[in-house]
Amino acid sequence: MPDPTTERRAAAPGATATNVLIADMDADRRATLARIVHRFDPGAQITEAATGEALIDVVLTRRPSLAFVGLQLEGLSGPEAVALARKRGGALPCLVLVAARVFPQWQELAQSLQAYEVLKTPLDPDHIESLLQANARRQKPTSVLLAASSEAGRSMVGRVLTRSGFNLAVDETDSGRHALKLLRMGSYGLAFIDTNLSGIDGLELACQAQPLGLGTHLTLMTSGDPEPIAHAARYFGVSFVLKMPFYARDIDLALHHALGLRRPYLLNALTAPPAPTTLLRVADLAQARRSA
Repeated sequence: MPDPTTERRAAAPGATATNVLIADMDADRRATLARIVHRFDPGAQITEAATGEALIDVVLTRRPSLAFVGLQLEGLSGPEAVALARKRGGALPCLVLVAARVFPQWQELAQSLQAYEVLKTPLDPDHIESLLQANARRQKPTSVLLAASSEAGRSMVGRVLTRSGFNLAVDETDSGRHALKLLRMGSYGLAFIDTNLSGIDGLELACQAQPLGLGTHLTLMTSGDPEPIAHAARYFGVSFVLKMPFYARDIDLALHHALGLRRPYLLNALTAPPAPTTLLRVADLAQARRSA
């Protein structure tokens, strides 16, 4: 099989074809991945690569939005090739590493490569399809409201949202009244609301927004103790309370929950106990209170 091998399918009229890279030494594994991708998206344009140099060439010339990259490639390893491609100006908006076993060091490696997920072999079609669904949802434009009292707070959260890999359009404000007006006028998938807003504080804003039935997933942000806020916020449809300063992965958790996405194995590993977190899920706190 030539390297790289390109397999193309015509996209439906008016649709934008997903550009996918599958890089692995195992031809059967590449073929299996290609079949699953085409079953999910018949219009996907798939480019296969078996060598590290071919991977770099595909990233630089075809600019795939999604890449499945195996650890073993001819010449350069998959991670080495990804790192070199990025160094040469290439981008991989959604990187999925493929490995037979996930060792502890894979977590650090995946983080350094900004991978979205680690996919274990033998391949699980359901897992792969959930990744394809997540990739499609991450590319779909989503409006986000960010209301924080300080410019530094808005900048901190905004940077994490920008680097999240999701296609987010973020509206910012430092005013509670303006935030409520924006919520009423806009169609936001999620909102990050500071409890210390001027005019209307975050809890009051959530209280006034709750009967509107907006469908916006609310995350309240506080620099104080999050538990009392979470106890009060459970009556107002708030999903999470985020204590500032926060971990970037906490924002990723909030995004996946709000958009109804399965949390990637990698994100689960990064947030599993005893990993520290500043994100408090209001439903979990309410359940613990009922069980006490």
